[in-house]
Amino acid sequence: GQLARFNLTYDKPEDGAPNSLVGKFPAATQENRDLANLFRFYEREVRFYEQIADEVELRTPRRYYSHFDDETNDFMLLMEDLGSARCGNQVEGCARHEAATTILNMAPFHATWWNKVDTPRLDWIPYGNDPINHFAESSYNDGWENFTRNFGDRLSPRAMSIAERLRTKIIAIENAFASPPRTIVHGDLRYDNLFFGADGEMAVADWQIVLRARGPYDVAYFLSQSVNPEDRRAIEMDILRRYHEILLERGVTGYSFDQCLDDYRMSAMFCLVYPVVAGGNLDLANERGVELVSAMLGRSVDTILDLDCDEMIPA
Repeated sequence: GQLARFNLTYDKPEDGAPNSLVGKFPAATQENRDLANLFRFYEREVRFYEQIADEVELRTPRRYYSHFDDETNDFMLLMEDLGSARCGNQVEGCARHEAATTILNMAPFHATWWNKVDTPRLDWIPYGNDPINHFAESSYNDGWENFTRNFGDRLSPRAMSIAERLRTKIIAIENAFASPPRTIVHGDLRYDNLFFGADGEMAVADWQIVLRARGPYDVAYFLSQSVNPEDRRAIEMDILRRYHEILLERGVTGYSFDQCLDDYRMSAMFCLVYPVVAGGNLDLANERGVELVSAMLGRSVDTILDLDCDEMIPA
């Protein structure tokens, strides 16, 4: 969608009224609008702010107004302006303390909805293996030739072999991480979608890919795509153990740390899809795009090799 900042003036003083707000609107091009409509990005984000955001502890931009038209898929979302906060830069990578803050803020959110998502009230949130998500496998294969030509020299023989194996297993992994126990996951939890205030408070934005799936998917997506390898290695297991502890403290039962770790490894394996698909469809003249894909690819592959995540690829 398109974003715009509005600076506001009032005909009379209003206590607590914002000086500015951010508006989000449909994409400018029909091609991008069609894609967003196919995956229901706009509906998902509006419904999240209307039905979920106020019920959880997780800090998100405050919603002032929203509307979604079921017939035309037009929408409007007016939100709190977080411009005074610092937005993350995924190319540079997330620092260790902010990575910990991110995951430990997501844990209570996941716990709140743990095993409570199979309800008609949430039918607007797709499951992780919803047919609309199966495009990931075809997109991976459609871009494979371009990806290997442009980025293949960055992969070791073992990494290339793993990436090749994944070509026919993406939907199978989606089926696995969409099976119970399920919760609500952000779906696009990366550093670029986070805002940090001067007091260290974190806010999570961009909820248009919200899913019903296993919680460690968000953890793996963030740590394997937004954190540099040396930083991830230093904090990964401690963060994952504390994430699991918070789930248990918040009432989650029947979910061992070993299962949490396996879900994390399986999700990290899946997340190789993102740099491969992006790299296979990238305009190489886009310098930041090349930098971002390169960073995501290196981080993703290192995570997979460090944790033998290929062991989680279904037979």
